[in-house]
Amino acid sequence: MGQVIKVDNRGGTLPDVLTRTGQGGFLSTGYLRDQPAAAVLDDDETPQFVLTNRKNGVTIESPDSTDHVTPGSGYRTVAVLTDRRVVVLVGDADGDTQFVVPLVEIEQVEHTTSIRRGRLTFRREGGSTWHVHTGTDGLAEVADYLAAASQAWIRVENECNRVTQTLVTATDYRDDGEYDEALSTAESAEDHLETARATALRFSTARPGDALRKRLDPVESRCVNTVAEIRVGRARQATDEGESLWREDDYEAAYEAYERAREEYEAALALDQTRLDDVDGIREERERLDRIVGHLEQSPLRHAVRADNAAVDADDPAVAADRWTEAMAHYRRVLELDWGSGDRRFAGDPEKVRERLGTVAEQLTGAQRAIAVDAMRAGDWYSDAEQYDAALTEFEAAAEAFETALATARDCYPDAVDHLETERDAVTQRIERTEAILAGDEVTDHIEGGVEPADSVTATIGDPVPDDDGPTAIEAAIEAAESEFGPSLTGQGAPESTTERLRSLDRQELTAVVADALDETVWSTQRGAGESPFDLLVRRDDGDVMGVVVEDPEADSVGAATLDRCADLASSDDADAVLLAAAVPLEQERSSLAGDREVRVLDGDSLSAIVDAQDVALPESTRRILEE
Repeated sequence: MGQVIKVDNRGGTLPDVLTRTGQGGFLSTGYLRDQPAAAVLDDDETPQFVLTNRKNGVTIESPDSTDHVTPGSGYRTVAVLTDRRVVVLVGDADGDTQFVVPLVEIEQVEHTTSIRRGRLTFRREGGSTWHVHTGTDGLAEVADYLAAASQAWIRVENECNRVTQTLVTATDYRDDGEYDEALSTAESAEDHLETARATALRFSTARPGDALRKRLDPVESRCVNTVAEIRVGRARQATDEGESLWREDDYEAAYEAYERAREEYEAALALDQTRLDDVDGIREERERLDRIVGHLEQSPLRHAVRADNAAVDADDPAVAADRWTEAMAHYRRVLELDWGSGDRRFAGDPEKVRERLGTVAEQLTGAQRAIAVDAMRAGDWYSDAEQYDAALTEFEAAAEAFETALATARDCYPDAVDHLETERDAVTQRIERTEAILAGDEVTDHIEGGVEPADSVTATIGDPVPDDDGPTAIEAAIEAAESEFGPSLTGQGAPESTTERLRSLDRQELTAVVADALDETVWSTQRGAGESPFDLLVRRDDGDVMGVVVEDPEADSVGAATLDRCADLASSDDADAVLLAAAVPLEQERSSLAGDREVRVLDGDSLSAIVDAQDVALPESTRRILEE
């Protein structure tokens, strides 16, 4: 005869049959030999019922055999039904025998009773049938519990298997880079997991014990981490997309990509962080993304300011124009970003940017005009040197440059349009005159002037180059002394840096630069030799010889004494003509004096223009002086 004991897990004490050991006597019933039944149980399972018997033990029927294990004399059979498994212990003097059947493996449950004896029967997955002999009272409740528990475990285990299979598929998608499919698949695993949770909750709520819900812990952790890995993968993918768009200067699309990435990181961190394996790593990636977005917000304005500063620092008008163009494009882009939005994402106060954009437009127009003026002066130089093909090329380049400047002015600096049109017309007349010369037609030396531009524009982009004595003024400095026109170049000087560098030269260095500049024309040069009164002698292919006197670069301007000396030399037989070269300016009254006395003058502005136009090299020491 045996007993059916329902364990009180709500504050009661465990029955002796679970806690005691030892052999019984004639009038007493023993327990187990090795250890109490409770010691066999794991901490994560809760005993629900205990079945005992003294003689009949447990019978295990399989398709091929039947095993009948009975307790030894003075010992018992103790079967413990927990919320996770059935543990059958058969006591014996030689050592206890232990059998374990997980609830998930029990497929069918029955019980039978007679007057004094009962038997719990269950079929195990795989075909074996177990018979545990015990008492009758309460056996029906035991059978009901075992049937319900096994079914609950089977349903939960089946759902867990579905979750696992689904997560494997999701992981495969993730590994293939198909993150959208991976996420939708992983989220579908949550449906199976929720079904398992509901089953476990119903079972655990009705009875003490938490083993079934704890069975879900590793599955839930795997599900959470798989979803987190996919979310992080999607975030990284969006981050890469943002970086690519940023490199293409598509700032708004890049920002949106980064926002998607941040949403993915936030979604990952919104998962159960107690189950996440690398929550700190996810936080670090999100923080790195925040820093990247901060840089992106500043990037358009930084590009504009960088180009702006480069333009300010540029010595070469062409370089400056390129940088101003770049700065203008970037400033305009700053204004276009978040257009009409009350919540601006990118740096740059619109009013301040518009104000700077106006200044940049003026500076760009001025730089483009400087390019045109340099080309026009180069054309004048070639024309005066009777190199008309080269002159035409330069004039045409100047015309093109003026058109570029005009396009900029019409777009964003309309006050400069009349100014630039005046100068473009002057270049057009030079082109027509040069083409006529090349065609063998007779031409006049006079070129009609245009309208005078506004003083405010002149202050921004420079004085206009006069049109009425342009090429003929240069002819007076280079052609025969009998020319009736003034001897000096007129108009705006070359960029300040070149003029200053020329003035930093000593006399010997300046003489070398003048020689190099004249070598770029029809003249070939040689140093003055022996008792020659000239610093240089230059010859043309037709045999004409011109003597060159180089003014002291430390003088403030071309002195009257030097002009007198050159005039005396012009009347001698040592040269056909005399040229006074200087790194300093020629005052207007002395320009007229030079012309009257048949002295050609190449003053500081004219020499600077030639140096720039012909790319004549200056000593590197002059650059260091400027930088200091």
